[in-house]
Amino acid sequence: MKKVLSVLLAGALAMSTLAGCGSTQSSTPSSGGSAQSTGGDNAEKTTLVLWTRDRADASFIQPWIDKYNETNKDGIFIDYQMYTDNFEQALDMAYSTNSGPDLVGVSGMTDIFTKYVNQGQYVEIDQYLTDEQRARYKSLVSNGIDAVDGKLYYIPVFGSTGRLFYNEGIFEKCGIKEPPKTMAELTQTAKIITDKLKGEGVYGFAMNLKSPSSALQRSIDFIVQRSGGSKQGYDFGKGAYDFSMYEDAVKEFRTIFTTGIAFPGCESLDIDPLRTQFAAGKIGMYISWSHADPGVYASQFPTNEKWNVAQLPTIDGKVYSQSIQPYKGYMITKTCKAPEKAWKACNDLFYSDDFVKAYHEAGLGSVMVDDLKSQVKAPEILKGKENGLLGATDKFWPATPQELNSQAVIVEGNDQYTDLAGMILGTGDIKAGLTALTDRYNAALKKGIQEGKGKELKIANWDPANPNG
Repeated sequence: MKKVLSVLLAGALAMSTLAGCGSTQSSTPSSGGSAQSTGGDNAEKTTLVLWTRDRADASFIQPWIDKYNETNKDGIFIDYQMYTDNFEQALDMAYSTNSGPDLVGVSGMTDIFTKYVNQGQYVEIDQYLTDEQRARYKSLVSNGIDAVDGKLYYIPVFGSTGRLFYNEGIFEKCGIKEPPKTMAELTQTAKIITDKLKGEGVYGFAMNLKSPSSALQRSIDFIVQRSGGSKQGYDFGKGAYDFSMYEDAVKEFRTIFTTGIAFPGCESLDIDPLRTQFAAGKIGMYISWSHADPGVYASQFPTNEKWNVAQLPTIDGKVYSQSIQPYKGYMITKTCKAPEKAWKACNDLFYSDDFVKAYHEAGLGSVMVDDLKSQVKAPEILKGKENGLLGATDKFWPATPQELNSQAVIVEGNDQYTDLAGMILGTGDIKAGLTALTDRYNAALKKGIQEGKGKELKIANWDPANPNG
């Protein structure tokens, strides 16, 4: 049902050039879509090429797109293309040649968002919003997340954050009564599972460390925030980077990964192969996005395992808050030849109440549109797993200097996630490594400010429990 394009970089440019941007073609597109013309076989449709890297919701979204393509009266055909690898590189290549898609799906990718907005690659959508829409979505506008300098580029109607996914059947088998609330308990719980069940090929914990940023942005970053620390290393109270709060969490993860507790080889796994092992009952716990994984076990990797969702552990058990990643929006590219139709397609399909409610109720994301929150039902797949929904300690955090402009913090050497992954896997002294990381990021921040690419960002009376003041 879902057409998946696993893209090579060379193929990315060729495909975008052939497909064109906002191109007009006959009613049977070369992409193989199922839509038929509403105006007869000779009628023309405006094809809007949409690129996304989201896999978890593909089987849900494709039928909605198919129906829209078949029934809309505006002569629009959405060519839905999924890039499973090298998404940013494909965008880089497309934009460097003034080609590429008409619409780009964005899901919490603030680094990619601000990078291309600052390059002028996307169309601001304020010009298309009605007064009613401006009022409705006001609470969703966040600088550096979906807006830059007061200009809005997409509407993130859903939110996501990190959660601990665990196998209740494994817990019961090992006599574990509840999920861990501290990082020390996470290590201890994982060790109990591995010690008791590794003879059956079952291990206590896994992490998709093949891509350090993918693994750690959904896990350790949120754990540190939730423990009262920084966001992606940035301390808003100090107005500077400070990775020292990562020390205790890194130590616990290092113990898991260097003493034989972790699932063997998971440091070379992507998230989907890891999910298949969890679905097969071979992994006791792992950390991932609240929006993505519940639906995965309903459709992509169906499982008979008894699994559940828990809040993330903290360093000492005290809970502050963790940031919400606005999720699931669509940006119109500057090369799109039919931006008004692109907005209409987004508004009539992806931002429609029917779609938003159905997406939420499928367990694919938590709706953030205020007037819709009371109208949606609890997802069937999350009944008894309500921790998978956004809760009271999930809050909007400000954007870091690097999120506001990735070019304002150009770090020499490895990025934070590569270094953190190395420390977790046993490389070097943790305290010294975090100090060096802090120094390199602050040097990059200082240079970016001096060059006029970044600005000082310090928040008086900063409170990680109430990041919005």
